[in-house]
This record gives sequence, C-alpha cells and structure tokens, in this order.
Amino acid sequence: MASLIARVHDPRTFVAHGTLDLIDLDTFEDVPLDHTANGLVSAREDHAAVVCATEGGDVDVTAELWDGPPPLRLDDWQDVAEVSLTWTTTRVCIGPGEEEPEDAPELALPGPGTYRLLAHGRHRDEGDVRDEGDPVETYLLQLWPAPLAGPVTHKAVSRFGASLRSEDDEPKGQVPSWFTEKTSGYGPDHPASGGPS
Repeated sequence: MASLIARVHDPRTFVAHGTLDLIDLDTFEDVPLDHTANGLVSAREDHAAVVCATEGGDVDVTAELWDGPPPLRLDDWQDVAEVSLTWTTTRVCIGPGEEEPEDAPELALPGPGTYRLLAHGRHRDEGDVRDEGDPVETYLLQLWPAPLAGPVTHKAVSRFGASLRSEDDEPKGQVPSWFTEKTSGYGPDHPASGGPS
C-alpha cells in the first residue's frame, strides 16, 4: 500500500487566468495546455495545469507527494482525472500568484523523472464570481513517481468540466429504425425523406 510522503495546503491559492499551475519557477515557459480530453487537468514537461471556473481569485488547494498510487476516492469530488508528466527539477510550485510568486506553496520531489498526477476538483459549477458563503472551488493534487502512461478520467460530472471537453464526432446511441424509414412529415434534408442530402 502506498504511503503519503509530503503535503502542502493553501486555502487561499490565487488563480490567474483560470488555471492553477504546477511549475518550477526557474524553468517555467508559459505554453497553453489543452484541457479538452478531461475538462480538468493537462500536463507537459515541467508544467501541469488544472483549469478552474474561477478566472481570477482564490481556490482551496492541497498537494501531496506519495511513494506510489494513492487510494482512489471519488465520492467527495465532481471531477477526477490523471495524467503523466516528465519533471526535470526537484520542486513543484503550486499556483504561483502574479504578485509574489515566490510565496507559492512548494512540494519537494525526490528527483527529476516521470510522475503521475491525480487531480480532483469540486465546487466547479458555482461560477467565477462568488459571494461570501458560496462554496470555495477546491482541488486535491496527488503526485507519485511512475512511468509515462496515457491520461485517465475517473469521474466527470461537473457542468463546467463538460463545457471544456471535446465531443465525439460519432453518435453516442444507436439509430432507431424509424429514423431511416420512409414516412411523411420529414423535411427534404432528413435522411428518411429521400430528398437531397
């Protein structure tokens, strides 16, 4: 069973431009990441980012380092997905703000190498501007050393995440028999009308 090595928590991590970045301040290059695969998290070398409903403001973030895959707990979260990344340094800065980025929470890594990042998000549907008493957008980020592997989506129920994911080109259900039967009442563009396609 995997063990927790380190944890950092900041209930007021500042998010700028709608993303919670995981970077090393010394090696970071600002390259946009694509979140359409899972609507939550994406990564490339020395940069991972969680996309947030909050465009500019505070979110609650916990980041953890594990020695192996942590137990998967889905009940308390709207969206949960994991990605791989190659890291070339030994620290991860969590959501560095624009004012004083050096004050961002940091997670120390055992060394450069390949890692897995499991991201959890909740309260993602309450919008950008929140009133006092509204739920705070909350994230749990878990890292552990692991070989590179494809992305995995464990849970995806927020409307916000769904708005970011790309839709399949193929229909998701079977075509009912009545759809292609020649009957009256269809317009000329409908396949069953026999008209031009």
